Amino acid sequence: MEKGKGTSAYFQLDKDALELSQVVVTGTRTEHFVKNVPIRTEVLTSQAIKRKNAQNLFEALEGVPGIRVEQQCQFCNFSMVRMQGLGAEHTQVLVDGEPIYSGLAGVYGLQQMGTNDIDRLEVVKGAGSALYGSSAVAGAINIISKEPTFEPLVTADVQFGNFGHKSYKGSGSMRYKNIGLLVTAQRTEEDAIDATKDGLTRDEVKKKDGISDRVYSLMSNVGLSAYIYSPFAKNDKLVIRTKALDELRYGGTMTNDLYLNPYSSGTENIRTNRLSTDLAYTLPLGAHSEFNLAMAYVHHKRNATNDTFLSNYKEATTDAKNPEGLSPDVELMRPYLAKENTFTPSLTFTSILGNHTLLTGVQGYFTRLRETGLYIISAEEEKGNPYYGIPYTSIGKKHANELGFFIQDEWNVLPNLTVVPGIRIDSHHSGEEYATSQKVSDVAFPKTKFDKTSFNPRLAIKYSVNPSLVLRANIGTGFRAPYGFSEDLHLCSGSPRVWKSSSLKGERSISYNISADYYGKNFQLSANIFRTDLKDKIQFANATDEVKKFGYTYQWENVDDAYVQGIELGAKWNPFRDFKAGLNWTINQGKFKNIRDDWKETKYAKDSKFISRFPGMTGDLTLEYTPNTWTFSVTSSLQGKMYIDYVSEEEANSKIKKTDAFTLWNVRVAKRFGSFNIYAGGKNIFSYLQDEKHGDDAAFMYAPVYGATWYGGVSITL
Repeated sequence: MEKGKGTSAYFQLDKDALELSQVVVTGTRTEHFVKNVPIRTEVLTSQAIKRKNAQNLFEALEGVPGIRVEQQCQFCNFSMVRMQGLGAEHTQVLVDGEPIYSGLAGVYGLQQMGTNDIDRLEVVKGAGSALYGSSAVAGAINIISKEPTFEPLVTADVQFGNFGHKSYKGSGSMRYKNIGLLVTAQRTEEDAIDATKDGLTRDEVKKKDGISDRVYSLMSNVGLSAYIYSPFAKNDKLVIRTKALDELRYGGTMTNDLYLNPYSSGTENIRTNRLSTDLAYTLPLGAHSEFNLAMAYVHHKRNATNDTFLSNYKEATTDAKNPEGLSPDVELMRPYLAKENTFTPSLTFTSILGNHTLLTGVQGYFTRLRETGLYIISAEEEKGNPYYGIPYTSIGKKHANELGFFIQDEWNVLPNLTVVPGIRIDSHHSGEEYATSQKVSDVAFPKTKFDKTSFNPRLAIKYSVNPSLVLRANIGTGFRAPYGFSEDLHLCSGSPRVWKSSSLKGERSISYNISADYYGKNFQLSANIFRTDLKDKIQFANATDEVKKFGYTYQWENVDDAYVQGIELGAKWNPFRDFKAGLNWTINQGKFKNIRDDWKETKYAKDSKFISRFPGMTGDLTLEYTPNTWTFSVTSSLQGKMYIDYVSEEEANSKIKKTDAFTLWNVRVAKRFGSFNIYAGGKNIFSYLQDEKHGDDAAFMYAPVYGATWYGGVSITL
């Protein structure tokens, strides 16, 4: 540039087909392009979410390498996420870096969070505990929210499909001077589906039985975000977000629409309300330092019913005069009620000192949960119990206080070598206590508590052999406090309480990852070897005779040590401008150290060492062709053989099933007309169904239980 002279510059933009220019923050809490991040991070963009037609977080995570989402209840469609074979309790789900998506949200939350306000998902697998604390044993999923656009923007989307699918989305975004506003809204409704029944073969399964396979759901999300730029100082930023959720779901016996009555036999009705508010403030200090303050508060309510009390009441009142039992007074049919309040403050300081980027911070997690449920002692063997047949309310109070300190040094030893040591120290304190509305046991219910301070170091190394080949290695420890599953009074088949001994140990883990990524001109190849060793794994089990004296039916216990390991292979290819393909393939293995106690005396003893619901291999294929204003996409997922428990009401019928491998296929086509976009597609288009089903074990779900779903819609962007 020269003073007084005009200068012209011309730029030619290319599509980032391999999505390497994405900026990610989860791995190190500092910004990096995905190609240069020291901690291997996988990104799912909002465009990728749109191509999947994902209406919620559950659908968005389907097909992400190393992640498996599943449903575990036919009557309520309880959902969970597994990462590299470990369950939801080992995966930290974050919203803009804060662990506010836990507790009650961990039950149905994957399906309750809409995708309309998600900018991207960042996935870090393996040793994430050094920065994100308890529950990040398997890794972390960070949901990054959209920000206001520089130009005023209004979007709307209307979509309809079979089985009563309706989706409405809208958003508005603008910036005026130093203020940015973003408003989002989404409403999705889907009818209940009955497509399958109990059976031992696919021919037997693919018939209706009058019981829902997919529940009816009506979900509404509304969000408002305000971004204030330079409010107090030069280049600082203040962000205030609030989100509200309301969801209703009900399922069960569909014959004569019985499931529409929340208190009827074979019915479950669940209402969830969630309000979250968070504040984030960023203050640059000089040219090389930054201060970040974040606070988030969540109020979560749930009102749920199921037929457990009804069936138990009839069982307790069955006699010669009433062979079918009596129905309880309607005023007794109080539902399950729960309220949870969570507060998560955090404070971090980042400073660049030569070749070092130092990060230090403190993070708190404070939660209070109150829940009640209605129960009655009704088992045949309890008829001599003086409290047999007396209805009562069980009251649970739980709390957890956790304070974590972390420090990390991102050291650029050489231009092509980065070493990132870090450590997190967590002080965890939690407790539970239970009471009943009236006396139902001669033994007092003891309180339980857990106090533990854990130290979790991590070391990550990134070495660029050349501009095209990047090697990464990561080792770290993890810790999970035994702060239990939040719906103990609802989801335990009528159990009044779930015992958690104060002597229960927290889980410990150590994770290893070694990966290589090769970036060619129009392709990318990747390989990742992982292993996690888990000590004192906590699992749900039947109460021991000693514990039963306190009135408990179930208990949490440290069952065994275990490990998961595998190899992830991936390829992306952009052979020409309008076409790209992606392929991922993972080989897995996961085992307990010993045979599980509940299968020791059965022919399934050897199979019980395998970790349930962990496929021996998985694969995903993506093909996308975008000529001019058209978009054509095909996606497919492969699930290999895995072991799944079937716990029958008739103990002799219980077994461990080894499932068959299968693939699922989805398609989508879209056409743009100026500001309008018209699209249509289908999921599970070949209507694959699981080949065995048992209604007496609602969690016996390992593949689709209903056929293809089709949709079409129109969107507009102004």
